[in-house]
Amino acid sequence: MSDFSAKVKRRLEKVRRYGFVPVVKQYLHRKLYGRFLEYRRYMKEVEPLLWDEREKEGSILFSVCVPVYNCRINELRECINSVLSQDYRSFELILSDDCSTDPAVNKALLSYKDDKRVKLVFREKNGGISKATNDAIKNAKGDFVCFMDCDDVLSPHALMEFFAFLSDHPDTDILYSDEDKLSEDSKRRYEPFFKPDWSPDTFMSLMYTNHFSAVRRSLLNEAEGLRSEFDGAQDYDLFMRLTEMTGNDRIGHIPKVLYHWRATSGSTAKDPNAKQYVFERAKKLKEEALKRRGIKGKAYFSPETYQVRVVYEVPKEAFLSIIIPSKNNYKVLRSCIESIQKEELKNYEIIIVDNGSDDEVRHEIEAFSKKYDIRYIFDRYDFNFSKMCNIGAKAAKGDILLFLNDDTSILQKGTLQRMMGQALLPHTGAVGAKLLYPDAKRIQHSGIINLPIGPSHALIGQSDEVHHYFDRNRVDYNFLAVTGACMMVSKEKFETAGGFDEELPIAYNDVDLCFSLFEKGYYNVLRTDAVFLHYESLSRGTDEAPEKEARREKELEKLYEKHPSFREKDPFYNPNLIKNGVNFQIGLPDDGLTEKKAMRGNS
Repeated sequence: MSDFSAKVKRRLEKVRRYGFVPVVKQYLHRKLYGRFLEYRRYMKEVEPLLWDEREKEGSILFSVCVPVYNCRINELRECINSVLSQDYRSFELILSDDCSTDPAVNKALLSYKDDKRVKLVFREKNGGISKATNDAIKNAKGDFVCFMDCDDVLSPHALMEFFAFLSDHPDTDILYSDEDKLSEDSKRRYEPFFKPDWSPDTFMSLMYTNHFSAVRRSLLNEAEGLRSEFDGAQDYDLFMRLTEMTGNDRIGHIPKVLYHWRATSGSTAKDPNAKQYVFERAKKLKEEALKRRGIKGKAYFSPETYQVRVVYEVPKEAFLSIIIPSKNNYKVLRSCIESIQKEELKNYEIIIVDNGSDDEVRHEIEAFSKKYDIRYIFDRYDFNFSKMCNIGAKAAKGDILLFLNDDTSILQKGTLQRMMGQALLPHTGAVGAKLLYPDAKRIQHSGIINLPIGPSHALIGQSDEVHHYFDRNRVDYNFLAVTGACMMVSKEKFETAGGFDEELPIAYNDVDLCFSLFEKGYYNVLRTDAVFLHYESLSRGTDEAPEKEARREKELEKLYEKHPSFREKDPFYNPNLIKNGVNFQIGLPDDGLTEKKAMRGNS
């Protein structure tokens, strides 16, 4: 009996014994309240150990710019005091009031006029958040300008952490941190967002850098500030432009919660529907970004994620070569190819690479290939996934390569076009797809996380019918690696990275290629709107025998010998998350190890 079947049986037995409603209540309590308790433990046991302790005054001056308009006085004071009580002292706080109509706001601001660290700006006419923020920026003298909202709260260590990072990485132009939500009454911190390091495709999916962020003032002045036509998404528009003006290696991330975003009624922190106009402006700013970058594509609103997704146009001359390694698996192979033929592709070829099927199967594949104009490369040798893929790539005519397991089938129409458009972007390395088990409900692959136990499939075995950690299974995220069971990459980049390593014949060859692509400066990405069914190693069987596990461990060691900087490190997996887990849970001192049976590398 599979683990999944056993789990279902146990839950059905609980329902029989205790009833449906009590079991559901217990499950929800464990999931929802359990997460709250995990974070409470994290704040008590982990967070205090993270803070950087340096001199309280340093050579970097920060200008914290806060636009103000008719906010609650207690929240405004809490915001201001959180800045004034910073451990790091070299800062100025610029409060720009956008002509508030509530006299209490003016009174509250004036109570800080004698504090030399505070600059007050009173606008004579209400102009919106962008104009109010720009007025604050005009008064800034700092080396870096920081942004926050007038009802949010900074960690007392925020500026010290920024100073420490910038001291160690002086070429940084843009810096952002992790964040969490703050209840309206300020009594509860919850829903931490432990973010990845700079991820351009994740950023195109959603404004994940958010708060707390700092920008080099000279770069900010060059960008000419915020634009009022994007109010509601003004920070997204600004950072979209800023990230185009600097190098990817000059964008830093501090994996610590330095900002507490208040979830008040009417805010998007509490309700994504609170400001409907934001979606239209996010769509507009992405369309403008595509135009500035000379990239053709379409932006559209996705109601299930409350995000604007971008699909990139595929040039008419683009040609796709689909390379399918296979042996003695005719029926499944045929099903895979038939699913491809349902796609509306014009310029493509299919190349089957066979390392020694039996004569009967070989004749079946030959007849099928001839009928559908498929190129069939046959030779007899021991299974070597890397070698088979390289043979296919060498024979390929296309400028784009898709390496595809024969035990897969396309589930979502338009999948290949979406992957092709992504693969042709200048910064993109390998493009992966979301793979589901044959029930079309459970996730088999949604990106690869490089954990201490080795590369592992994100969210494996989890239901795809629910939204996981910050929509990891719904929006496009950059990952350090994606599975070779379905991997698309331009032929030029594939060759630049050296192709598949044939000394890794079975495991981790896909991860090795992705590591090489990233080391060359390319970003690997998972498109969750490209969906396949995966029958999971149907052609080769499972890989759990002791000798096979020993071989896997040997290949894992070879992987890290080739790429020592990635041993127990993944820039796209936050160090505050569980060390050896695939479900993006909060890391705690006793989080332990997940089973090594978690799918890793090529499958």
